[in-house]
Amino acid sequence: MKRVSAITLSLFLLLAGCAADQPQEGTPVTIYTLGRAEDRSALREETLYCPPGEAERDFALKNLFSPEYSAFPPGTTARDVTVNNGVVSVTLSEDAEELSDLRLTLARACAVLTLTELDGVSAVRFISEEQDILLRADDFILGSLVLSNTEQNVTLYFSNAEGTRTASETRILVVRETDTADRYLNYILEELIAGPRNAELRPVFPVGTRLLSVIVNGTDCTVNLSGEFLTSREGIPPPLTLTCLLRSVTAQEGIESLTLWIDGQPIGNYFGIGTSAPLTRENAVWLLP
Repeated sequence: MKRVSAITLSLFLLLAGCAADQPQEGTPVTIYTLGRAEDRSALREETLYCPPGEAERDFALKNLFSPEYSAFPPGTTARDVTVNNGVVSVTLSEDAEELSDLRLTLARACAVLTLTELDGVSAVRFISEEQDILLRADDFILGSLVLSNTEQNVTLYFSNAEGTRTASETRILVVRETDTADRYLNYILEELIAGPRNAELRPVFPVGTRLLSVIVNGTDCTVNLSGEFLTSREGIPPPLTLTCLLRSVTAQEGIESLTLWIDGQPIGNYFGIGTSAPLTRENAVWLLP
């Protein structure tokens, strides 16, 4: 009997091993969650398999807030999720506000590291009543999970409700201390194109406008936009769009002028406004208040 049991057990272990070697069905998705004591790390990785037919982003978000993997407080949900130009914007439920600064950093890291490993996702924006923060995977040092960044208040300019003048909006932007001026201004332009968070303000960029590149040369910032910028947004006069762009760019320390390119080429005229020379607040006679 003992011999039979041993053979049976060996056969069972062999079959179990073969089963474990079988490929999992679905697409592998890495989920980051809080580390355990034995992990000796702030975070750990779990590989889950997204079932065929289910969107990987939806699968990742579902597991990020599941009881088994969530780094957020129990009950925390993503009340609203949108995707625009590679940025996943997540509005969290109020439960997330109960976290301490360190725990909130860890929870955000789990979400950012998970989502930015998906195709087409470059950053994650966390939106709440008090903060609007854009984060990328390289904002975190995984070894110690210390943010290699600083939080800065930035001023952006959008349209008032009537579409007659500019209205400023201040938000928190997370940037790394090692970021170049080009990359920092790239953050600013991404935020501007994405539009205001204040429901009383209006976006000014034509729908579909994409940021192609940003080049900072001394005190001048060259902004290269897609051709959609040469259309107009309904209810927003073109001079107001250009005013908001110029004010937002030159509001940043060290930037005094704006050079406008479309699809990689300088343009000499924007709806009757001469743009062949760098634009400044001093030479823009069309500048709106």
